[in-house]
Amino acid sequence: MAGDHQDRFFNKKLFELRFALERVSLLPVHDALTIIRGALSLPKLMYFLRTSNFVNAAILGEFEGALRVALSAICNEPSGIAAHDGKRPDGCTLIPWRAGRCLAWDVTIPGTFAERYVQLTSKESGLAATRASDEKIKKYDGALPSMEFLPICIEVLGPMDRNTSGFFNRICKNISIRSGDSREYFFAMNNISCILQRFLRVCVLENVELNANGVE
Repeated sequence: MAGDHQDRFFNKKLFELRFALERVSLLPVHDALTIIRGALSLPKLMYFLRTSNFVNAAILGEFEGALRVALSAICNEPSGIAAHDGKRPDGCTLIPWRAGRCLAWDVTIPGTFAERYVQLTSKESGLAATRASDEKIKKYDGALPSMEFLPICIEVLGPMDRNTSGFFNRICKNISIRSGDSREYFFAMNNISCILQRFLRVCVLENVELNANGVE
């Protein structure tokens, strides 16, 4: 009886997932990616399903397969940034930032325990953010001549690269001058910390599990 109830539950969730992904697939790539990035329940759900001993393996495989197929076309970050093909930074200011040029940015949250970074982060804190920042600068080099480009790189455990740290220091100082509140930097860091905490549990558990499997 319990097994039938679980099967009905997951079949219903599978139908809802397919329906939602069909709708998302009709959106522009950038909009779809923004929605998927905000769907924090999906990675959490898949993690708990994969580690549960009480889930029908056949239904789980179908559920995860549908998710991977639907997201494969929109979750890979594009390599180009030309406006005509829809590939662009995450955003830019509407007014000049400095020297008459607007500021464009691209946000990356590298996993501190991710396989590609763990050899760096095990030696020195923040090297994953630094590596990600260097890669972003190389990617956008000379591509936005009318704008000033800023890579915003913050690891899931909190360390930032120099560009990101300097940016938050400058902008929070300017906000403090206007607001009269010297705690603006504290407020910004607290907000960022809360956002990272939402991702932290899943990121840490999944990467520890993957690294452990690789050692075995």
